[in-house]
Amino acid sequence: MTLLFDPEVTAADLRGKRTTIIGLGKGRTTAGLARFLVSAGARVTIADPQTRDHLAEGIGRLGDLDVQLVLGPSSDDAALDDPDLVFVIPGIRPRSATILRAMQRGIPILTEMGLFFRLCPAPIIGVTGTKGKSTTMTLISRMLARGPRRVVSGGNIGTAVIQLLPSLVPDDLVVLELSSFQLETLARSPHVAVVTNALEDHLDHHGSRDAYHAAKSNIVRWQGAHDIAVLNLDDPNTLALHTGASSEVRGFSLSLKVKRGAYLDPGGMLTMVRPGGVAAILDKRELSVPGAHNVSNALAAAIVADEYGIPATDIADVLRSFEGLPHRLERVAERGGVLWINDSQGTTPYATIPALSAHGRTPVVILGGVAKGADFRELGREVAKQARAAILIGQAADDIAAAIEAGRTDPARPAVNRAATLAEAVRIADSAAQPGDVVLLSPACASFDMFSSYEARGDAFKRLVAELGR
Repeated sequence: MTLLFDPEVTAADLRGKRTTIIGLGKGRTTAGLARFLVSAGARVTIADPQTRDHLAEGIGRLGDLDVQLVLGPSSDDAALDDPDLVFVIPGIRPRSATILRAMQRGIPILTEMGLFFRLCPAPIIGVTGTKGKSTTMTLISRMLARGPRRVVSGGNIGTAVIQLLPSLVPDDLVVLELSSFQLETLARSPHVAVVTNALEDHLDHHGSRDAYHAAKSNIVRWQGAHDIAVLNLDDPNTLALHTGASSEVRGFSLSLKVKRGAYLDPGGMLTMVRPGGVAAILDKRELSVPGAHNVSNALAAAIVADEYGIPATDIADVLRSFEGLPHRLERVAERGGVLWINDSQGTTPYATIPALSAHGRTPVVILGGVAKGADFRELGREVAKQARAAILIGQAADDIAAAIEAGRTDPARPAVNRAATLAEAVRIADSAAQPGDVVLLSPACASFDMFSSYEARGDAFKRLVAELGR
């Protein structure tokens, strides 16, 4: 059973409290949370089992903030040295020994996102999904900004959302990207919940696909009859998340004509269905970002904008002008008839599979990294069917190679190469690609065996591609 951290705590309750934050890491969430707690009058300790040398980035984000740091292997004992409250950051396992010990001692355990949901005075629009949540959240924010209300965005990306609380008023709209890490302990749901899809990811953390889906389901589980769930009707897993929830459903689909929501009609028109009738938004060919999954993201965002009274013409304008986010099917260069695409944010097989066909070109694909417990069999079949060549890097190279071999129907294709570094992979891809092909960095894996983040991996790829032309 998922542990839910939602004790009755108000902002006034924080003053003077001895508060421990478990986990520093790179510090973005922890630093923002610590600033909020200090400003609320709490006495803050941050504990992390890593040493100071490994936490330089996180410590740097804290600046001169008045907090106590307890670092290193002995931090576990110090973390529970009689605090009044314990906060746990996303990615720390809820059933870790430290958390369970705190619960046994009766210490209230909270999360940044749980506290934000409790204290936020404005309606919250939450967006989750295995893939597409950043794009969809961005589209929603830009569409709602066309209306009269102030729009504030945050969550899994950008600023720690708790820092925004002092400036929020009831007439604002808050749009949050919510990860499975943030959702797994959340005992509240947003007024509008958007689920782009529910595939699988982070199995190394959650332990199973069912546990991962259970975490995702918290985005709709606590909704009431006056709340809205915007769901992908093309994904049975997404619909299953809503089982038992009492919110109203607005569906979106690339193949079904929905009763309430948005769909892609047979002629390629993104179409809205509402009680007042049907409204055309724009033709899918007008979208600047490629791939059927981006049509799906556009439909989901359009539903939310329509619920808040944004005209279809404004929705269409936002969709036409949106050129995508960095590291998500990002166009890097085209030289000699070969298109180079940075999809470093493709950290699961389910992200890479649609990327293979998104540009309608034969792919030469760079794959590999940290597997996170992923199953590569379906990816292997698709790479074997579509790709001219696959260049494999990182820890998961052997597993991906085996999956491609198992899915192979042509003994001569795709060519499978190994590379010790991303630089070597780019050079091999440059040699393998033919005019009309696309070279695609979409690793289907996390980056942490070779890079600090998928952003660092994507930036390195862009730099290496630029150097090819020199």
